[in-house]
Amino acid sequence: MELPMKGNTLVLKDLPADSKWCDKDRVMLLACFQLLVNFVEKEKPQNIVDFKHDRNQRAQWKEIQALYKYWKKDRPAEDKHIGEARLKWSKSIKSRRETIPGENLVTEVLIQEDRKARNHFWKWEDRFEKREEEMLQRLIGIRQHLWC
Repeated sequence: MELPMKGNTLVLKDLPADSKWCDKDRVMLLACFQLLVNFVEKEKPQNIVDFKHDRNQRAQWKEIQALYKYWKKDRPAEDKHIGEARLKWSKSIKSRRETIPGENLVTEVLIQEDRKARNHFWKWEDRFEKREEEMLQRLIGIRQHLWC
């Protein structure tokens, strides 16, 4: 049974504006963290729940704050670094287009690239994706504590 959501509408703020399509794995990540952001910023659980009540409550609040900080501060900084690394690598690429003989196809042939820049970008991108996965799993792990 599907229940209508009046007044509790989820608006995904980080969907790509230049595209009508977003892969579902990204939508899931954005939706889950937007729920956390809405919980912290709109419901303000620290004003309702006594998170100092016991060790479990303190641990849950600490985890909520860590995930919120990751999403609002750490992840954007990491994403910026990856963008800069991608740009440095892409600027180093020299290539040319060649027609494949006997076919109506064109291919891109790499002439030169800064492999150190490429490897730096790949390393950061891999680390970023693994961290996103870890943080999403941590968020799912505390989902039952996101209520007021």
